[in-house]
Amino acid sequence: MAKLSDVQFSLQGENPAVPQHRQKHEVERPLIVDEIKSTQQQGTQYHIFKLVNNTRKGGVHVPGIDDVINPATGKMERVRLLTGVDTIWLKEQKDITPEYARNNQRSLSFVRGTKILRIPDYDHTALEFARLTRHNIGSPSNRTGSHFEFYEYNPAREQEEMLRREEMEIEMAIIAKGMDATKMRKHAAFLGLRLIDELGMPKTDDGIRREYIVYAKRYPEYFQKTVESKEVELSWSIKRAILDGKIEVGREPGRVYWANGGGLIGSYSTKSESAEKYLLNLATTNSEEGRIFKERLQQI
Repeated sequence: MAKLSDVQFSLQGENPAVPQHRQKHEVERPLIVDEIKSTQQQGTQYHIFKLVNNTRKGGVHVPGIDDVINPATGKMERVRLLTGVDTIWLKEQKDITPEYARNNQRSLSFVRGTKILRIPDYDHTALEFARLTRHNIGSPSNRTGSHFEFYEYNPAREQEEMLRREEMEIEMAIIAKGMDATKMRKHAAFLGLRLIDELGMPKTDDGIRREYIVYAKRYPEYFQKTVESKEVELSWSIKRAILDGKIEVGREPGRVYWANGGGLIGSYSTKSESAEKYLLNLATTNSEEGRIFKERLQQI
């Protein structure tokens, strides 16, 4: 299924006059309304598909041949979109010569200058192909990494998602506003918010809470996921142990030790993670080393 952030951001793009977290879920209404009105005036029902990649401005041609999951069988089968052929399923395309297939191969074309593809309801093979191809992020066959990702525009569903998002932003902002100051500081540190100002002075509770509320509104899903998680307390304990000198992270690159000759805790790659991230991952694993580290961390 399409991710809400992908769908919403592709509809609007960046607008320097609007906060970035709102840009991702405001619908590009005028363009879509004009498209729908024009199709209604012509008396033909069109189905609208849009590119996910907001940096692309058309000039995208999705190949008309693919391997997809057949809804009827649940198996991977080949589809091929050909002019003058009433089915997209290769096994049903009888008496089609290689020459005919080569000369009549179709593609789904997002013309240059627009991110929209309109397919009329009478072109049922193109519609079926567009909905089943792996390049459609709503398709059961979707594979991440396609350079031609698109989705079918559904105004009712997207407005419902926008309302859900707005309600979640408000709910998380209320939680952030009423959070206990101690818990707020621990969670804020976990989220990467700075607890000191640019002069190195500790921020007041009000200073942290303002940024905390803003974060809750901008990233409500992640805020909700982590607000009461065990990782927050573990992360805070690790930070305090490092600041209090009970864990040494600077003795050797890529190695962390218990202080005062307490021995090696473990080794990590300095290119892929920090010492704190490594220790947090260690503390949350089910391994024997992870359990030992977590127990000793809680003791100190």
